Amino acid sequence: MDLYQAIVRRRSTRRFREEPLPDEVLDQIDEIAAHVQPLTTENRFRVMRRDVVSGEDLIAAMGGYGRVVSPPHFLIGYIIGDRAPLVDLGYRMEQIAVRLVNLGISTCFIGSLGRENDVRVRFHLNRQARTGAFLIFGYPADSVTGRTLNAVIRTAARGSNKLPASEIFHKGTFDQACTPPKELNRVIEAGCLAPSANNAQPCRLLWHDETLYLFVKRENSRYGKTVSQDYRYFDAGAYMANMTLAMEEENMLGKWELLKTSNLGIPDHPETLEALAKLRPR
Repeated sequence: MDLYQAIVRRRSTRRFREEPLPDEVLDQIDEIAAHVQPLTTENRFRVMRRDVVSGEDLIAAMGGYGRVVSPPHFLIGYIIGDRAPLVDLGYRMEQIAVRLVNLGISTCFIGSLGRENDVRVRFHLNRQARTGAFLIFGYPADSVTGRTLNAVIRTAARGSNKLPASEIFHKGTFDQACTPPKELNRVIEAGCLAPSANNAQPCRLLWHDETLYLFVKRENSRYGKTVSQDYRYFDAGAYMANMTLAMEEENMLGKWELLKTSNLGIPDHPETLEALAKLRPR
């Protein structure tokens, strides 16, 4: 499949086959992780690959919630820097996830915000490292029980209930959402398929002066309280990554530019939204 098909077909997997991936496939994954596109070169990005010990409760060991059954491997991506670190981290990790799906490998993000200090200690990371989420991966369980469990978990999390582009995209002003123009539709649809914590789907788009602006909702009850609200940044990065990969498949040019609050020229928008980045596709 091509990258766009990988974006469309990707589903969060919670039950895996126990056997590890072949060494040559793991080598491919290491190569993918080493060559993802950065959102900004101001940050330092690293990825650690780890195997799961047989019988280890990975979620409990990481201090997370939910259930992941017999995953063979996981990636710990972390970033050090001050330039929108969680946005950049989500952008890079989502590229890895999609390219793994393109290899026929299933994935699942497990969030780590709220317990980053424990993660830093457990994996001997720099005190300034941001982790955001682990990426669990392996071949999916192909038994009836395994397929059923994965479907049930997706339904419970409403992970298949994605907002359509016509509810995300706005033209000129935020007065009313509308359907994107034909030349942008597939790219924006790819963004809408990006994963988000608790399926919060925080991103909104505004087409203004031949430029696409990406905003996130400042507050979202699906994230919970306090630091968990910062998942909006990681999720926005994943959204932008899907759009970048879709542009690659569509032979479109354009590069995301991170915005600062001091940026002049950010279009008028509701106070409930925060401007993160802009893109001039062509």
